[in-house]
Amino acid sequence: MSLRFSVLVLVVELFLSSSALTPEECQPLVTPLSLADASMMLGRSNLIIGYNDHQVYKSILKMTETGWLNFTASPSKPNELLMSQENRINGTCLSATTNIIIDGNTAKASFANMTSESHVLPSCDGCLVLSMTGYARNINKILNLINMSSGEEEITARALYLLARETKVKDSDLEHFKQQASCLGFSGEPDFHYDPKKEFCREGEGFKMSFS
Repeated sequence: MSLRFSVLVLVVELFLSSSALTPEECQPLVTPLSLADASMMLGRSNLIIGYNDHQVYKSILKMTETGWLNFTASPSKPNELLMSQENRINGTCLSATTNIIIDGNTAKASFANMTSESHVLPSCDGCLVLSMTGYARNINKILNLINMSSGEEEITARALYLLARETKVKDSDLEHFKQQASCLGFSGEPDFHYDPKKEFCREGEGFKMSFS
């Protein structure tokens, strides 16, 4: 190994070690926000970047062209929200609607054979960062809609999503999100990164997946 190459490797290692955040630096980045006032979640937010730690969901994200979520308040239950979503996956629009129950600083959802718990993490104005843990059984019922299948009976996965009111965020906000991802153990390139050339599905345009 040449001296020049050895020096280069050392510089890269020093850079990587110095750029990694300490647990103390990570704490304010990944501490969930209070959902006592869940108004920060209300309205439509477009999916900008997404990570997942399970291969099935990573594959779905890589097939996803665009996606958005819309949260509205329940007219009768103060601790519930209604979430609707439209995703364009391999050119096909798929829509779904489900109830979200706010329990402390956790947003809980349950549909079909899937459950999820989400936390809202600190982010920029007009942004929404969701840290999610999901559990699914017999997921082929859903995967068949996008011509996928899985041999696993049960799946547990973690995900991290950056959503925004607009379709673009500042570079500094992207860097903030990537630091959060690193703190939570996600590495490498995101599984989804919004391409402005891709079109969003209109509300009600997609095939409605029934979760009951």
